[in-house]
Amino acid sequence: MPAKINHYDAVLRICVDECRVGSIQGRVFSRRLTAPLTFSDVGDLLLQLEEIFDRQNFPQAFERKRTFGDGWEPMDLPLAPSLAEGMAPEAVAEAAGQVTTFELYVITRRNTTWQGFVDWLDGSPRSDYQSVLALLKLIDRHLLPFVQGRRH
Repeated sequence: MPAKINHYDAVLRICVDECRVGSIQGRVFSRRLTAPLTFSDVGDLLLQLEEIFDRQNFPQAFERKRTFGDGWEPMDLPLAPSLAEGMAPEAVAEAAGQVTTFELYVITRRNTTWQGFVDWLDGSPRSDYQSVLALLKLIDRHLLPFVQGRRH
């Protein structure tokens, strides 16, 4: 990723296609990717996004991760070498999930976690978060009505 990337260009559009109690599935669209990234649950989503951040070094981690052993294999992710080589901005903007869609902004990665905000594209007000745990709680709270069948 070029040094001139900014947080708005690096937005991750999360398209939730399936939502059940304790489980979501969907796709991620971003100019940082060459193709949509699929996820099978929220843990899979977080691990893949963390690897994107690490491999593209944006947002830059403030602390180094420790590893034990040499058995780590990088994930096969559709990473774009630069924003110009990633998905077209129009394709990202048009992407929509079958259940809901939101945009995830990760501004910093301090204290080995993420800080940023979520723009809910259904008209709900923007939500700030200070950790991955807080982000998970926001997503869970926002998706609960979909699980209960109250939103369409």
